[in-house]
Amino acid sequence: MSDSKAMLLFLDANIFFAAVASHSGGSAMIFELAKKYKVKLTTVTHILIEAERNILNKLGDNALEKHYENLLSTSPHIVSLGNVSLQAINSIRGIVPDKDIPVLMGAMLSKPDYLITLDKKDFLKNKNIHSLNLDFKISPPGEFLHEFARKNV
Repeated sequence: MSDSKAMLLFLDANIFFAAVASHSGGSAMIFELAKKYKVKLTTVTHILIEAERNILNKLGDNALEKHYENLLSTSPHIVSLGNVSLQAINSIRGIVPDKDIPVLMGAMLSKPDYLITLDKKDFLKNKNIHSLNLDFKISPPGEFLHEFARKNV
């Protein structure tokens, strides 16, 4: 990837949640990078709905307002899953739980440099995902930020 092109990050719902739960954590730092146009963000509607529900139910109205501010200030690209074939879905069924199919499919369609997630069980430590030979890395925020800093110093 060339230095002039911003990295594209596909965000899982837990990243949106963590960004408003902790203003000094890695997830919040990813939004700060996006606000400065150092990275571009992408996701799917399914993830935004999940994030909004979890933020409202677990953190309340103020956190939800901060979430909306993050969205407005970073304008993530929203990838449509509307034209995904049953064959494409079946190709990843069993690799991740059904609830995570929109996450993995959205990442595959958006062609990011990284899928950023905090989901250790279903993504970060899931050995089955390696069988897909994905064109992007799956990383927690802290690991991504470390690699980003190393490449951009």
